[in-house]
Amino acid sequence: MRNAQDEATEIIHRQQEAWNRGDAAGDAVDCDENLSLTNILGEMVFGRQAFEAKHVFIFSHIFKGSRLEMDIQRIHFPAPDVALVDIACALHNYAALPPGVPPRPDGVLHTCLLEVLVRTDAGWRVVAYHNVDVKG
Repeated sequence: MRNAQDEATEIIHRQQEAWNRGDAAGDAVDCDENLSLTNILGEMVFGRQAFEAKHVFIFSHIFKGSRLEMDIQRIHFPAPDVALVDIACALHNYAALPPGVPPRPDGVLHTCLLEVLVRTDAGWRVVAYHNVDVKG
């Protein structure tokens, strides 16, 4: 039987694999219907459909063909059915960066991503996705 930490790790791995395929639906598959997304520009959207639509757009424009590495830094369970997953992300081979996000000398977009997962009757669901770019 898989434990909660393994299940959370599997979700993050599925997201990374979906990103690297440019698969917005796959990236959103573990998201809750009422997900809260804050992207690296500070834009907020709510709902799995909005999350997926944002990813459809970026996968066909600025991040088309990009390669994402998601390195889990910590999985913390403040309650048995809640997981906080801190992730260091590195995005390679992007076509462009969003306005206001300057390129780094190494050409890699580095971000810190916090995902909040909640265990439901349907399994673990991502309820919050907060991503910030690393400036230096």
